[in-house]
Amino acid sequence: MSTYGGWGQGEDEEEVVWQPARLLKTRAWLVGGRDDAAIEAVYRHRGALREVLAAVGCTLALEADLVRVYNPAPPLSARLPEGGSAQGVWFWLAVGALESLPARVRLGQVAAAARAGAAEIELPVTQSRVELSAFAAGLRRLCGCGVLEELEGRVEALVDGEEDPPVLLKVHHTRLLHLLPRGVPVDDWGQWAIDPAGDPAGWLAGLERPADAGLRVCAMLADQAVVHACDLDEDELRWLSDKGPTDGAALARSFGLTLEHRLEGAAWVMPQETYDERVAGRFRFPGRRRSDAGTVRHAALLLIDGLVSEGERGGVGAPGSGWCGMPKSWVVGRLGELARQHAWWSKDLRSDLPRLAEDVRGVLEPEADLLRVTGGFEEWWWLSPAAARWTVLSEQPPVPAQCGEVAKGMER
Repeated sequence: MSTYGGWGQGEDEEEVVWQPARLLKTRAWLVGGRDDAAIEAVYRHRGALREVLAAVGCTLALEADLVRVYNPAPPLSARLPEGGSAQGVWFWLAVGALESLPARVRLGQVAAAARAGAAEIELPVTQSRVELSAFAAGLRRLCGCGVLEELEGRVEALVDGEEDPPVLLKVHHTRLLHLLPRGVPVDDWGQWAIDPAGDPAGWLAGLERPADAGLRVCAMLADQAVVHACDLDEDELRWLSDKGPTDGAALARSFGLTLEHRLEGAAWVMPQETYDERVAGRFRFPGRRRSDAGTVRHAALLLIDGLVSEGERGGVGAPGSGWCGMPKSWVVGRLGELARQHAWWSKDLRSDLPRLAEDVRGVLEPEADLLRVTGGFEEWWWLSPAAARWTVLSEQPPVPAQCGEVAKGMER
């Protein structure tokens, strides 16, 4: 049942269009039967929505039972997973397998076809729990896109290791065409120039990007929690300085957001009066406290306090102006001090500080983009100036923070 009834209704289109616009920037797929009310709102304001989305580099495709937003390729400065993403590889292997499978298919058939595709690109198949979890996560993404539908059972049954789990799926073959982003490079024979399953990072790097600097910056503002000045080229920096305060702020209002502009970068922020948890993005920081995850996020909050108050500002290895850093040995030592102070933290993590440090890095670096780690004789952890927003939470366990949460978009 849809939870978006009443959206996009009113006499002033400019005042209500930000609701579906914000939704479309966090959910690139709306599927009939699941998102009917939201699809109706999109159709009602499709003209204005196309204009707003085009201003952040997106295109909108409408079908009777499907709304698909094509987001622009990530900026070249984006930090892609080192060594590629296992989930991404198995996602594309599943896509290739579904093309030739019938509309109703068992999960075991999908797995067998995907593994055959892995053999073709000489990808070792281990059937380890890590690999199976990555495959199941890729299939879950396809369910979210409406390409797959679970008729019986759930795709997570794959993780249990059964060769043919009792799961029946429905394949919506026409929706497979919408999985590819726009601007995919092809060779002279019309084939992909780079195989997304074999080299996902190279494939993403080869996608076309907007030529206009302002459009690139607006696309980043709409899709990233923070746009750091140190990641922008000269043209993008010039646009952000000259036109960002006016054009960037006006476009932010089209999504019900406000622009925060600093020397170190900029961000679109969701005001308290328009806050809506349903469309805040796939990742929230600090988020809710749950077992080990609660330990890690609380430790991340307290580490922010320490780095802001004691970290070295600037320096040769700093990513940009205002970033503060300390060597990893200091980070592990500080986490040890904090572990002794907070008995409610996970016992396993309190006794394994290097693991806790890596888990904290996993929250602050790839998802929230509040941390950059540089190598050398010893790793240095550099904290973004934007992280100072959370220093006031230092002695409290993490709770949902409506104004202070990082929210990021979902799909491409």
